[in-house]
Amino acid sequence: MLAPVVLVIALGWSLVRLGFLSSTAMGEINRLTYWVGLPALLVVRISDATPSFERLGGLLVVLFGATAAVIALASVVAWWGRLPDRSAVTFVHGAFRGNLVFVGLPVVVYAFANTPQAAAIEASVLVAIVPVVIAYNTLAVTLMQVPGRGDPLAALQRVGRGLVSNPILLATLLGLALALAGVIMPTAVDRTLAALGQMALPLALIGIGGGLYASRMGRGQYPWAWVAALMKTALGPAVGWLIGQWVGLSDAEMRVALTLLACPSAAASYVLVAQMDGDVPLIASIILLSHFMALPAMIGVLALTA
Repeated sequence: MLAPVVLVIALGWSLVRLGFLSSTAMGEINRLTYWVGLPALLVVRISDATPSFERLGGLLVVLFGATAAVIALASVVAWWGRLPDRSAVTFVHGAFRGNLVFVGLPVVVYAFANTPQAAAIEASVLVAIVPVVIAYNTLAVTLMQVPGRGDPLAALQRVGRGLVSNPILLATLLGLALALAGVIMPTAVDRTLAALGQMALPLALIGIGGGLYASRMGRGQYPWAWVAALMKTALGPAVGWLIGQWVGLSDAEMRVALTLLACPSAAASYVLVAQMDGDVPLIASIILLSHFMALPAMIGVLALTA
């Protein structure tokens, strides 16, 4: 399930290693993915969902509660480790922001394949993913705006400008608005956006692989990448299980929630961190390591919730 992700990251590393792609080309690929590919994909995927808000309260409580707990603990760990500002916010970013659309949704659909619940589960997951994606992107942009700023008012203004101009957040809101209004996009527009969206994941993963080679991360950063990846794939589901027990999730809802929480760090995080002057080597390593860790984590989740 996750093997193609790892293989495409390896392809990106190889293309830069062999000189097929330059650092300049990688920057242009990241910019294209950030401003065109990912927004197009989110608009198409979210606008096609059939909103159904029944029985989603408990699922959202688990997703948001576990995410908040991971953010809080990651912030404490970054402060305790005395990470530089740009590395600290990148560490927290990698620890909480999961790859829900590209990894979580396919795994959940696979888990419920050939069952009467399959169609309803996919629709419910898409509806649940929307507010979580909005929260992820809002928090991610806010975090990346803050480091190294002395004036709180100026920082807030920068956060506001960053939020209203963030293409991923705007695309998520547009997709949600279209879904709620029941608007069907013209065929030409829908197919154009779908075609553009198809390039998002492979280009983002190639960018991660190229960044891993070009950045040449020092050994001192590896422990932090391991810690963030472990928090993303293990701590989140563990906290989610506790909250799920408390709110009384059904077995199916628990499987959905824990699978989403066990997702690896989002590939979009690399593009955002690169665009907003974060610690690129650190986020690239967190994403790669979390994809390796996510496989056993998700297998464990599926086995425990069978």
